[in-house]
Amino acid sequence: MNRASLLIAALTVTLATGCTGTPPAPAPDPSSATPDPSAVVDSLLARPLTAPTLAAGEPCPTSPTVEHSPVVQPADARGLGNAPIYPIAFYAGTGAVPLPTETDATEGLYWLKVVWASSDDYEGPVLVRIVRVDGPGRAVIRLSYSKAASRGDGVLFDVTRTPSDWPSGTYVSGPGCYAYQIDGVGFTEHVYLTIR
Repeated sequence: MNRASLLIAALTVTLATGCTGTPPAPAPDPSSATPDPSAVVDSLLARPLTAPTLAAGEPCPTSPTVEHSPVVQPADARGLGNAPIYPIAFYAGTGAVPLPTETDATEGLYWLKVVWASSDDYEGPVLVRIVRVDGPGRAVIRLSYSKAASRGDGVLFDVTRTPSDWPSGTYVSGPGCYAYQIDGVGFTEHVYLTIR
């Protein structure tokens, strides 16, 4: 093949494939983007507490006791409410417990051990806060082994699809009706706790 034939062949290939070089990459599909974890947490923290206020003497609502599976240990199977993370009934009973006798020196509130558990049906952050709904009072949640999880008076749980449990304390100023507000991606649930 002579030089003229080689030039004609090269020109034919160039014209066939275009003169711009590498084709541009396709635009990213916005529906497949992974949300920024810090933006998700910020959106949970921005959600208002929405538990209803009860009149004095009005009975505290009762949350359902639900069986969950799979779990880390048998005691985690029964919990209050339908949220993917829940207070286990082994500590929270059916949602009514006596006022603890111990107070915590740090918070100056009565301390109640409550263990939270999760199954395998959710992955992502979950913010849990607690508020008294039948009168004035303060309530706090703290994880036993992670101060970094605290967000104000609540706790931010990092939930995976591996069943887990988290020993923690619920601290209250006195007897009354309290509501845990459990906020995750796509859900909010209230779980009630009567402290007598």
